[in-house]
Amino acid sequence: MKGRRARIASIALALVLLLALTVGCAKEGEGISQTETLTVYHAGSLYQPFQDLEAEFESAHPNVDVLFESGGSAKMINKAIAREQAGELPPDIVASADYTLIPDRLYEPGYANWCIAFARNAMVLCCRDGAPGAEDISNGTRTWYDVLRNDLVKYGHSNPDDDPCGYRTPMAIQLAQKYYHDEAAAFDLSADPNADGLYDALIPGTESERGRVGGTSEARPGGSVEVVRSKSVELIHLLDSGDLDYAFEYRSVAVQEGLKFIEFDDHINLSKTGEELSGVEDFYKQASVQIVEDAGPPPTYKTVSGKSIVYGITISSHAQNQDLAAEFVILLLSETGRETFEVENGQPFLKPPLCDHHGKLPAVIKDVLAQ
Repeated sequence: MKGRRARIASIALALVLLLALTVGCAKEGEGISQTETLTVYHAGSLYQPFQDLEAEFESAHPNVDVLFESGGSAKMINKAIAREQAGELPPDIVASADYTLIPDRLYEPGYANWCIAFARNAMVLCCRDGAPGAEDISNGTRTWYDVLRNDLVKYGHSNPDDDPCGYRTPMAIQLAQKYYHDEAAAFDLSADPNADGLYDALIPGTESERGRVGGTSEARPGGSVEVVRSKSVELIHLLDSGDLDYAFEYRSVAVQEGLKFIEFDDHINLSKTGEELSGVEDFYKQASVQIVEDAGPPPTYKTVSGKSIVYGITISSHAQNQDLAAEFVILLLSETGRETFEVENGQPFLKPPLCDHHGKLPAVIKDVLAQ
């Protein structure tokens, strides 16, 4: 009996020692296996360059998992705000295809206090293989707006309330009307009848309907159809499937996806600054769109005027991983980041990047911008 008790006691002691050893090993290994998360909300058009930067960043930070969530810039910023208002952790980084959305929507609630404008883009018209009229546009016998207005085609763009590309599409069409018809003489051009009333023809409806609903219009005699999706990248799948003939996109997206595209004149594509093309910024401002400011009900609207397409990035004031976020921004602003955007993804960098509140930047980012 004593021997049996001794054996039981020995087994119990061994189990206790084994358990203690296991717990001890687990504690020692926590620092090795623990993974930190960096969360980034960004414009859909930044998807590919950010994926490329993710590989670079995680290679330098093997214990960090970068989680991206993309969509229309306005939609992603609204989601970040909703998280803060619900008492949840905000994304560490927010990057927008319209840098002004960051100060306009995040500064007053105190969710961010600086913005770096770092890259730009241009509007283009993408087309699928064999799209009606595409060959005529390519050889210069017809204009793109002649085809969209007068042929049986489907053309798409994103929702103005969700995505900056969505409100830049009607702006580009307004500018095309002004450039090719309303103010053609000022540009030494002959007024083109196909550009007369072009905005009402291609983006019909009341101001609260424009760009949100498709359908047909009497001003489109060929029966062309306007197709609207929440974000511009969703239109790529419709082009690939043949369900869409043309789509208004950013040039960088067209390059990254290997799409055929038609370039717009610089007075229309929203890509230039006044230093590059005299008077163009004032011309861009002549285009404007009403977008939802507060969904309500009832919804309220604000007017957005045309300006150069410039991307912005910030770190949330209450970000959980401020230091990691700063390192990601530094990578973005580095020569590696510039090459990733310009060389690999067809998206020009601003030289130099610009910050609205330099004094509020994290010190490490401030040092990089000062170089």
